[in-house]
Amino acid sequence: MATGRLTEDQWIRRWLARWPKPHNLVLGAGDDCAILAPANANSQVVLKTDAIVQDVHFVISDTPHLIGAKAVNRVLSDFAAMGAAPQTLMVSVGIPKKLHPAFVEKCYRGMAKAAAKHQVTLAGGETTRSKELWFSVSGIGKVAKGRAVLRSTAKAGDLIFVTGTLGGSLTSKKHLNFTPRLPEGQWLANNKLATAMMDLSDGLGKDLPRLATASKLHFAISAAQIPATPGCDKSQAVNDGEDFELLFTVSPKNLKTLTAKWPFKTKLTPIGIMVSGKQSDTDNIEFLGFDHLQR
Repeated sequence: MATGRLTEDQWIRRWLARWPKPHNLVLGAGDDCAILAPANANSQVVLKTDAIVQDVHFVISDTPHLIGAKAVNRVLSDFAAMGAAPQTLMVSVGIPKKLHPAFVEKCYRGMAKAAAKHQVTLAGGETTRSKELWFSVSGIGKVAKGRAVLRSTAKAGDLIFVTGTLGGSLTSKKHLNFTPRLPEGQWLANNKLATAMMDLSDGLGKDLPRLATASKLHFAISAAQIPATPGCDKSQAVNDGEDFELLFTVSPKNLKTLTAKWPFKTKLTPIGIMVSGKQSDTDNIEFLGFDHLQR
């Protein structure tokens, strides 16, 4: 069967079905990070891997240190979505023969600067020759036992929130120059305010349905409430992708605590509610998002 006939999510389910059932994981593939069996009585190990590929996630004319920063920050954004603290990374790179080594060196400088900002170290990696430039970054971190925030734990009636603004990541270059919401994610987890959470990498139009499906629920949103980036319409805010903001749900009983104690300058916006029933209400906005295997 041709790859283009299945969506990215369908292919992932097919691939995962071929692997043995993990025996050393509390949470395996399917969420923003995996969770190993408890490392000690107080914490759990968190794992994540991600990749960026030339002409898919960046073009060679982009600023190299921003390409490197994106490779690292994408992984850190997933740690943020679990409320986890990243600690160590492993980086693999595929380098085209004609690409000047100085370009790759600048990419690595961008990676190192992004990692240092969040006190993350490098454990190792791999270098190989390839037809296009790519980076694959794997991370290991920790989260307090029982504090990891999953996609699958939202409840009917929970309010839906997003951080920041959405849309226009490609034209504004935000997809290269964003800040992973690590302090925000950890604060939400540590204060037990987020009932479910994930980061917005493929757009609200793809990721909110994923969260709803994982939680066996649907959702109803208010288009007017979606915080679109200036210059973007609501459809772009929903479907452009690579926002790298947090999408999370909150019990109504904790709304006052969330809004009163939110300690960050990061914009916080309620956009809807999680509901039971047979279908979601997208307020007349087509929910598509970004799908790598449909492009």
